[in-house]
Amino acid sequence: MSGAVAVITDSAASLPPALARTWGIGVVPLQVVIDGEAHDEGERMGADQVIEALIAGREASTSQPSVAAFERAFARAAREGATHVVAVLISSKMSGTVNGARSAAAAADVPVTVVDSRTLAMATGFAAIAAAALAREGAGPAEVAAEAERVARSSQCVFTVDTLDFLRRGGRVSPAVAAVGRVLSVRPVLELVDGEVAMVERVRSTHRARAAVLARAEAAMAPMARPASAVMMLGDASYGDQAAHDLEERHPDLGLLVRTPVSAVLAVHTGPGTFAAVAADLPARVR
Repeated sequence: MSGAVAVITDSAASLPPALARTWGIGVVPLQVVIDGEAHDEGERMGADQVIEALIAGREASTSQPSVAAFERAFARAAREGATHVVAVLISSKMSGTVNGARSAAAAADVPVTVVDSRTLAMATGFAAIAAAALAREGAGPAEVAAEAERVARSSQCVFTVDTLDFLRRGGRVSPAVAAVGRVLSVRPVLELVDGEVAMVERVRSTHRARAAVLARAEAAMAPMARPASAVMMLGDASYGDQAAHDLEERHPDLGLLVRTPVSAVLAVHTGPGTFAAVAADLPARVR
């Protein structure tokens, strides 16, 4: 943690550990449950382990962080000198994580402001980074929280999946969207809209769906003062690497480009073959 205001996020933000360390962001893990056994998301339970379990046909589900996990994170921030905590978290429409943080905040040793990012993955991660960068300059909690909200609102999180089965099982898509999964040869293009997953396109191949994901992210960057992007892939790492390379070549003005898988918790709900792109408007102080 750095500065009087500490910034905390959750593991669904898919923030690479190196970036979390660079900006002093605390990360509270969600849980992955494999065959009834719960594991905190982290080095021992990452996206690769989840994909292996799904391919093997094992039962997989997820759980939000416990209130106690947030209590420990807030207490640690206070011990490290924070006088206020800003928690930038996954959409409350996708997880109960925000409610757990608010319950823990009521008993925390320092004041806590909980920001519902109304998005997920690196869209939440970018919001947390922007908040931490402002906190490092000595800004107060209201300013830090407002910056997290601004970047989250500016963001666009677009993705496609090879099958909607995993999202349907977890109740993360509406019945109308899930019905598309029963149509042969249709690949959905999905976005976070007002905190929920919405289908924005239907195409006829994986290649076209992935191209549409990138196109939508790039279109979102156009009006941004200082666009940042993340490319996220589960499996087919070479495609993800090439997509990130192409994106960087087409947009040399990117303030930040992050290449990372989605988190283990999100992998449970999206499955192998997921491809995502995130765009967000970051301030110049983030380099």
